[in-house]
Amino acid sequence: MPNNKTPITYKQNMSGADLFRYMKAVGLPLGVFLLSLLAIQSLAGFGTKLVAPMTAVMWAIGAISAIILPSHRGSILTETHVAIAGYLATLVALKEIIAMMSGVSSEMLMAAFNQAIPVTCGSAISGWLQTLMWITAAMTPIGFVGMQVKRIFSFKRNQSTQKTFDRLRGIRPGMDEHLK
Repeated sequence: MPNNKTPITYKQNMSGADLFRYMKAVGLPLGVFLLSLLAIQSLAGFGTKLVAPMTAVMWAIGAISAIILPSHRGSILTETHVAIAGYLATLVALKEIIAMMSGVSSEMLMAAFNQAIPVTCGSAISGWLQTLMWITAAMTPIGFVGMQVKRIFSFKRNQSTQKTFDRLRGIRPGMDEHLK
């Protein structure tokens, strides 16, 4: 007698939420990476000599933090993507604003405001924006690295404090599940 029975298997179709999670898991890092490439190329020498290394440091500290703190991995990766995307978008936006402002002269400002303006005012605005761009290019990655390092140290300190209290109470690691 031939065996015509087919094995019964359970197959779950992908839901919209599952598809969104996959798109987010692949699309977000890929989008940030493509933004990195475009921003670094757009910023030319400033991008290759300053922005690219700073972006690499931000990626690295985000990955290291996610490895060290697996319980915070989701939030760390999201914060890393948002911080890098915001950093690069801000630098590109500042570059475009500086490019637009470079065509504005003091005479144009005087005509627009119908008021006397010092001749150096036109170049001062561009200088302020360039200084803001420098500050953003350096301080955003430094702030991000500081935030992640603080997170690692405070989590490790809290974890060791918890172990100390457990030891003082006489609870061994892994034994607290048996007590519940």
